[in-house]
Order: sequence, then structure tokens, then C-alpha cells
Amino acid sequence: MAKNSGKTGGTSRIKFIMFDAEIADDQIQSVTQAITNALRGSPPAPKRLPPAAPAQLNGGNGAVEEPDEPDLFDNIDETNAIDATPAAPKKKTPRRVAPKPQVINDLDVTSDPPLSSIGTFKSNHKRYLAIAAWLHDSRNIEVIDERHIYTCYRHLNWPTNINDFAQPLRELKHKQYFESPETGKYAINQLGLAKAKESSAA
Repeated sequence: MAKNSGKTGGTSRIKFIMFDAEIADDQIQSVTQAITNALRGSPPAPKRLPPAAPAQLNGGNGAVEEPDEPDLFDNIDETNAIDATPAAPKKKTPRRVAPKPQVINDLDVTSDPPLSSIGTFKSNHKRYLAIAAWLHDSRNIEVIDERHIYTCYRHLNWPTNINDFAQPLRELKHKQYFESPETGKYAINQLGLAKAKESSAA
């Protein structure tokens, strides 16, 4: 390469000779490819990844400590887990039996008309209505409770294997045959008296 220098502000001539060689004909293509690659510039050097960190030794005993892997069951919500434990069988609660009422000793059951005149009935509801009507009409006792019923049952030798002597009174009140002036007290009304008369005539 030659350079002719002149005064400042003049011109210069530069001659650049890239390549001059004698090669075999079968090598022209490879040399041409090499020149083309050289003119394009060298490709950027590949980025080198940092070397992997050496595996940590477990306690220095030479055993390689594997990295923790996520447990497949870590993301399961424990609150939504299904409890496969069979349910314990429910214990049967014994049926509550109310204590038997006290007998009313001064209840007159023998004077005319006696208690035995009310007749016989198969259902407890009809028996309760008959007793209440007899107490209302023959003894002027309008407000009664389970003690009156129990006392009459005993005098009439009717079965007393009733779990709760007040239960039929509550049921008859629900059917509107009785009124309840206060808790635990019952008074037969006109519907109940009519029902009792109907039952005794049957």
C-alpha cells in the first residue's frame, strides 16, 4: 500500500490491495466464500454461561445433597381434603319418660254421677276428652292438668303406660279441643265438650 502525502489541504491517493494469489480452479469457490465471510465481519462471540455451582456436599461426608424438589402435594388445600374416615354410628337416644303425676286424693269419683259412668274408650284422646268433660259437667272442675287424668286412669284401672301424661293434653289443645289459661293447665272448650259427647254416644 502506497501513500503520497502533499501539503495541507491537498489530495492523497490510496491504493488498497486486498488479495493476490494463485489458486487451483477447484479452490476458487471456497476462497470466495472465505473472503465473503471476512468482509461481513466476524460473528459475535457466543455468550458463555457461568459455570454451574458445584453441588453442595452434605455435611462433608462426600454425599451429594440433591436440591429440594417441590412436593406434588404441597399445593393441596388441607381444608378441602376428603376425610375418608367412616362416620361413627349414632347412638340411639333413649326415649324420655316423664315421671308419673301425683294422685289427687280428694277427688270425688264415687258420688252420682260416678266416674265409672263415662263409659269405655280405646284411644287415649277419647279417654282424655271423656274425663275432662265429666270433671267439667259433674264436678265443676274446668281447669285440669295431668294429675286429674292420671288419678282418673288409676280409679278406672286403665293402662298407665303412657310416657308423658301431659302429651295427649297438648295434642288435644293443638286440635283446639282445649284452651291453656296458663302453662301446664288445660280447660276443655265447647268443641271439646261436643267431641266428648259424640265419642260417648258412638
